[in-house]
Amino acid sequence: MGKRNQKKANGAGVYWVRAAVILLIIYVAKLTISYCSSVYYDREALYQGALNCSLQVLRKHGVDHWLQNGTLLGSTRLGRLVLWDADLDIGFVRSESNEKHGALLQDLDSVCFGPRSDFILGAKYPLKIYRKCNERICAEFYEALVKDGSVITSDGISSQRELFPLKNCTVANIIAQCPHNSSFYLKEAYGNEWLTASLLDLF
Repeated sequence: MGKRNQKKANGAGVYWVRAAVILLIIYVAKLTISYCSSVYYDREALYQGALNCSLQVLRKHGVDHWLQNGTLLGSTRLGRLVLWDADLDIGFVRSESNEKHGALLQDLDSVCFGPRSDFILGAKYPLKIYRKCNERICAEFYEALVKDGSVITSDGISSQRELFPLKNCTVANIIAQCPHNSSFYLKEAYGNEWLTASLLDLF
């Protein structure tokens, strides 16, 4: 009888240990999910704020602008930002006036981002890509020229009909402008599988 009672006690002890371990795992999982969710939504809010501010400045200056690359992909496929994309991507038509162009860039710095600003020249055409950052978010603004029915950017040349007229689109509950033929530009940027490939494979 003693051995039988001891086995029962040992079995009960193992049961409670297992139950405690399971409860601990559930608790840790909930904490992890809660933390990841807060980080996700915090980052999403930062992206939304930077995007909304940028669009307001571009509208104020009367500049044609549109979402492109990863930001356009997020709008088209998800209706929200792809938060593991490195930055916001916005194309705009460069003003022929250097004064107006400089005023736009200055406003983006002073209103939305701050002094952390730089640019690079495109690989195919010598148009600038302006990279502007605040403490946690960066955005890249791509110059474009419209000439003789074509749109010239740092990435190449496309027909003006592919870009204009711009159409309204939504990303992260923000009304923005997207190319008239978004599929054309997404295919150029990400290949034929832009709509079906895993987003993780595209970045």
